[in-house]
Amino acid sequence: MTRHDLKEQLQHDELTDAVSTALSYTQSHRQQFIRWGVIAAAVLVLAGGIWAFLSYQKTQRENDLSAAMSIVNAQVGPPNDFLKTFPTQDAKDAAAIKALSDVAAKDGSSDEGMIALYTLATFKAKKDQNSSIPDFQRVAESGTTVAPLAKIALAQLYIGQNKTAQAQDLLRSIINKPTDLVSKAQAQILLAQTEAAVNPVDSKATLKMISPEDQKRQAVSRAAESVSAQLK
Repeated sequence: MTRHDLKEQLQHDELTDAVSTALSYTQSHRQQFIRWGVIAAAVLVLAGGIWAFLSYQKTQRENDLSAAMSIVNAQVGPPNDFLKTFPTQDAKDAAAIKALSDVAAKDGSSDEGMIALYTLATFKAKKDQNSSIPDFQRVAESGTTVAPLAKIALAQLYIGQNKTAQAQDLLRSIINKPTDLVSKAQAQILLAQTEAAVNPVDSKATLKMISPEDQKRQAVSRAAESVSAQLK
């Protein structure tokens, strides 16, 4: 191929023609491309800003919860240079309830807010079980990581009120959708315990439904044996 032939081919090459056409179009619509380019850049900046803001909010929520839990875990006793302390248990409980209430109100339906509300409900249950039920119910319905724990707490309160059917429904919901915090086997054992006094046949059936793999776990097998012993 001569140099002249190569030049002629390049002048009519499809890729070259396409690029030339695109460049011509870009030049004729330069302002439009600039505008859309600015918009695209703005969208990327906004997306990055939202991500940063959400990360910041997450960090803030974690800090809020950590501060409240430091009060929950504080010691009762004389002042200490290394540990947070309260002079009496009542003083500690009052401070913890306020701190947890503030976090629950501020952080709402987030994981951190629901953990605070769940912990707050456990404090309320010590003094008045009925007053804790609405908070446990809200957490149980939240779908957050701590929801199964709230369901178990509610089930225990319902059993104390002779609302066995409601308690069992909550435990079955965990069995149908176990989590890392509460496994299917744990929920099955708790359900079998609630059934033991009112319907031993159902209790035995529930224990038999525990998978062979779970039965090999020492903690599960011991708990199942404990429930079985109540049925004899």
